[in-house]
Amino acid sequence: MTRKPPGYSWPDTEGDATPKQAELLDRLDFYGNNGWSRNPQTDALMPGLLEACAQAGLSLEQVKKAMAAIGYGKVALHELDRWESKRTNGKFGR
Repeated sequence: MTRKPPGYSWPDTEGDATPKQAELLDRLDFYGNNGWSRNPQTDALMPGLLEACAQAGLSLEQVKKAMAAIGYGKVALHELDRWESKRTNGKFGR
């Protein structure tokens, strides 16, 4: 399980994340405790959470970069790609 260290400030591509973006990244980190594996909870939460990230101005690449910065690995980050597929076209990606 990867979690951000206490006192960590989320970076984005141009400095610190906004408070709303930081809140969304915190939630994503919290739900990432299982590497964002597909289960009934993530099925219900992840598409909406990634939509909220997009609405807050965070691209998927920025989200993945932020999660990689605190230690999420390749497999977990690939799960975010799969959830983005579910968000954008309704089908869980491969």
